[in-house]
Amino acid sequence: MSLVTYLATNFTLPFTEDGDKKILVGECFSDIEDRQKVRKHFSNKYVYEIFTDEGGEFWFNDDCKEEYLDDNLKSQEDFLELCKFLDTYPEKDTYCEVYVCWIGEEEEERNKECDQVINLNNLDIEKVQIHEKTLLIIRK
Repeated sequence: MSLVTYLATNFTLPFTEDGDKKILVGECFSDIEDRQKVRKHFSNKYVYEIFTDEGGEFWFNDDCKEEYLDDNLKSQEDFLELCKFLDTYPEKDTYCEVYVCWIGEEEEERNKECDQVINLNNLDIEKVQIHEKTLLIIRK
């Protein structure tokens, strides 16, 4: 099984075609049916799969840090790149939603007690905790 990261926005994003980008929008593990199933967790209209150019995951938390320090740090770096990517979209008063789960578990109930709201203008990566089946709301 593979861990997949979904991004929901209220604006459209093109699928990545340029091979020199760090954050990619497209289909790596999911298909359109998976993205339709995961919609139940989002309030935004458009749902995409996102991933890194190295196949990295957006999954890190204090539990992972203890056991997999290097992977945890890499995932934090990748998440910061995602935040930079999202910050390039000039839509005012907008927010994005990120949901991480194992492929095939899109319709399962969310781990709501781990949901987080993140502000791009005041981001402290050490306070961000991404667990599977959690929703992150990223605001500008």
